Amino acid sequence: MGKVIKFPTRKQLKTEDIIEGLKVEIECCEENLKEALEQLEYLNEEILHLNTEYGMLLTELTELTKEKQ
Repeated sequence: MGKVIKFPTRKQLKTEDIIEGLKVEIECCEENLKEALEQLEYLNEEILHLNTEYGMLLTELTELTKEKQ
């Protein structure tokens, strides 16, 4: 007799489709997360820069107002 070939059941096929779909979704989420973290890093740098400028301007304003008094 010939060799019996076992085909996957419908349940196995459905599970494999779900797994493959989840892997694709995970990859998409990873890419979105990476992009969001890069944007967050840029925003943090911008906030630090603006905070430094704000402090310098506030110091200058304080000194100028002291001179007037």
